[in-house]
Amino acid sequence: MHPSIKNYLAFLFISLSHISFAQTEKGHILLEVGTSSFGEPAVKQGASTGMNLWISDGTTLFSIGAEGGYFIKDNLALKVGLGYTENRNNVEVEVTNFFTYKVGVKNYFKGVIPLQADFTGAVNIDGSFGEVSSPLSTSSPALWLGLQGGYAFFLKENIAFEPAIRYNIDLGESGTEFEDFFEGTIFELKFNFSIFF
Repeated sequence: MHPSIKNYLAFLFISLSHISFAQTEKGHILLEVGTSSFGEPAVKQGASTGMNLWISDGTTLFSIGAEGGYFIKDNLALKVGLGYTENRNNVEVEVTNFFTYKVGVKNYFKGVIPLQADFTGAVNIDGSFGEVSSPLSTSSPALWLGLQGGYAFFLKENIAFEPAIRYNIDLGESGTEFEDFFEGTIFELKFNFSIFF
C-alpha cells in the first residue's frame, strides 16, 4: 500500500475516533433506529426492536421500533427499546400483534466499537398464543439474551452508521404454543443509525 494512502487512512481513523469521543461522554443521549431481520425459519420473529418487512407464502411480517439510551459514564450507555410487530396470515385471514421490549447496556470501546448486551422480551397483544403474555407471568416467557458487536462510522458529529452482528440466545422454555412463533436462538445482521444529543 502506498505510504500516502496509509497516512490518509490513519488520519481518517483518528479523526473519526475523536469525533465519537465527544458524543459518547457522560450525560449524552442516544437514539437508535435500524433494521432487524427475521430469523430462520422466517416466521420466527424474535427479539425485534427494529424495522423490517417480510412477505412469503401468504404471510406478511412487519415490524417497527427504536432504541434509546443515556450515557451514565463515558462510552457506557443504559439502553431501552420498544418494537411492534404485526404477523398477518393472508390465507387464513388471521392477524397477530405483539410488542417487544429491550433493556441493556452499550459500551463504545475506543469510542467507535459498540458492544451491547441486553435482555429482550415479547408480549402478545391479543393473547392468541395461549397463556404466554409476558416474562412476568408464571407460564413460559419469550425472552432472549442479546449479544451484539459492530463498528460506528461517524457520518457527522452526532450521527453514526453502525453495522452490527447480533446473537439472540433463547432463554424461554420449550414445549409451549408460543415457541412456534417467537422462541429460538436467532442470528441477525443489523444496520443501524445512531443519533447523539
